[in-house]
Amino acid sequence: MADTNFVGFIDDLNNLPNLISSISQTKVWGKGAIEKNQLIYFVGMGSSYYAAQDVARQLRNNGYLAVTEIASAITPKSFPENSLVIAISASGNSVEVIKFLENLPANTHSIALTREANSKITKLVKEVLILPIKPETGGVSTWSYRATLIALFQLLEKLGIAPSVKESCLSAQKQLQKLLDSKNQWLESFMNLTTSDSGIWLMSPAERSGSALQGALMFREGPRMKADGCETGDWSHVDVYLTKSLDYKALMFTGSNWDQQAIEWLVNRNSSFGSIGSYSKGNIASINIEDGDTLFKLLTELLIPELMSANLWSKQ
Repeated sequence: MADTNFVGFIDDLNNLPNLISSISQTKVWGKGAIEKNQLIYFVGMGSSYYAAQDVARQLRNNGYLAVTEIASAITPKSFPENSLVIAISASGNSVEVIKFLENLPANTHSIALTREANSKITKLVKEVLILPIKPETGGVSTWSYRATLIALFQLLEKLGIAPSVKESCLSAQKQLQKLLDSKNQWLESFMNLTTSDSGIWLMSPAERSGSALQGALMFREGPRMKADGCETGDWSHVDVYLTKSLDYKALMFTGSNWDQQAIEWLVNRNSSFGSIGSYSKGNIASINIEDGDTLFKLLTELLIPELMSANLWSKQ
């Protein structure tokens, strides 16, 4: 866990457009092939785990055997032959990832995805891939989350699953700059969602689960606000109950087949919510994010809760 500071966090957010452009110029993956009958086992904690979940889902949707495991789980005693374990830790020093790798069966091929070439996890794997970033100056995982996404989507592109990562990043760079330049026009309305003692509740489509989970983390990691994330369809089964007893305020990343179901519950329970996406239906706040591929959305839409968190943090 890194030390955090508000001024650095703001600088990190303002530098996102340039950062995205820079990262996209570096190819992280080598020439090694991945086969459809090969188990791809992603492992990480926090933001690393969030990013890997969305990528593993895309792999499964295209016939690959891909799973994500949180590194604090017990390391499996064996893996199918020809399995690939991809251990993700931006710092390379996540104690849970280190412990997982220390217990990894010796015959399992393993890769570390990290920004630190000489970190401890690089000594525990058979191959090292370097994220082309420095540590965040604010100590909040804004750069590392996006760098991990870009690196993993380069794998999807390599397999013919995702479109050009460079093109996605170019579009994201432009959208991020547009959002930063226009924040005075829309941010204040979203801040109305941060006034409840009950916190703020985020939801996103399964295909972009990281947006809700990472967005909630931004509120907890920066201003230390109560926040949690949920998948939109599952929200109607697990979080909807809170709308009956709390001053419930939700932030929705749109694009799920189950958006309308959640909206109906929120409206019927007189709950406040804002929407982020290619259409706007929030009853308190809404902002349009240009339509694009999954990576573009993951890289850009998160900026709204990040800026909300920065605004809250600045007042503390």
